[in-house]
Amino acid sequence: MLIVCFQHALRASELISLRLGDIDWRNMEITVQRLKGSLKTTQPLFRMRGRPCMDEVSALRTWLNERPRDSGSDFLFVSQKGRFNRNTVSRIFAKYCRLASEARVAKGERPIAKSCWHIHALKHSRVTSVVGKMDLYLVKLLAGHAAIGSTLRYAHGSQKLACREAQRVSFEVFS
Repeated sequence: MLIVCFQHALRASELISLRLGDIDWRNMEITVQRLKGSLKTTQPLFRMRGRPCMDEVSALRTWLNERPRDSGSDFLFVSQKGRFNRNTVSRIFAKYCRLASEARVAKGERPIAKSCWHIHALKHSRVTSVVGKMDLYLVKLLAGHAAIGSTLRYAHGSQKLACREAQRVSFEVFS
């Protein structure tokens, strides 16, 4: 669930609204109805062979084998008690943040700040992780933003960096 949320930069409500039919196994895609006036997006499922913690396809297949069959629900993420809600997702995420923080402290590293123990941190982390590494319009599509202004909040730069990048691109274009 957390891998799906991260890979597709989902809000908690978008995550819990996913249905079994939103996954197209033949084309290896997932369709997400974005909220807050954003777009409906269809994105590829992410395979990351050799990185099982990030392999969305493997994680989804594992989940579907463990998912309660008698739930009577077509929502993707359900428990014995029914569809997950935002509080359930938040509690699960906070649990793993706590465990990760404890592991970091045991290795002498700083813990994850408790202010980041909210599920929306995954959306922010995903978008932040790709800004500057891919075209901003493509980041907009990944995040499901209707307006580029929403995506620009994640972009950070300086005039000096902009000029340096423009020079680098000019050398590539005119070489």
